[in-house]
Amino acid sequence: MQGAVEFRTFDETVSVLAINAPHALILGEWRRLDRAIDEYCSMHAVQRKLWMSVLADDPNVGKEMVNQIDVLRRRRNEIAHEKTKPVAPDEAAEYAKKVLDLIWLLANAHPTPSL
Repeated sequence: MQGAVEFRTFDETVSVLAINAPHALILGEWRRLDRAIDEYCSMHAVQRKLWMSVLADDPNVGKEMVNQIDVLRRRRNEIAHEKTKPVAPDEAAEYAKKVLDLIWLLANAHPTPSL
């Protein structure tokens, strides 16, 4: 029996999971984005339930990014809660890459602590 596969990069991880477990990739990536939204809300001291309006009003994020997050959220919900349908590896990989970009955007939108 072979040892566990270790991924060294994001692209390696995505390339394997997109083919072998595209549903799991989308669900896992949404979880990462959801945690990034939690962190954003915590750092900005806002209630989590207000995240969409707060992010839309943030000049570092904006309404267009919130719309992209909402599209990703809806796709995740389809996969998690509706009858299982095939997900193309390319769709799963693109989803993961969009999530990564949005997480970086949220990370860079954090307030800078004063020294």
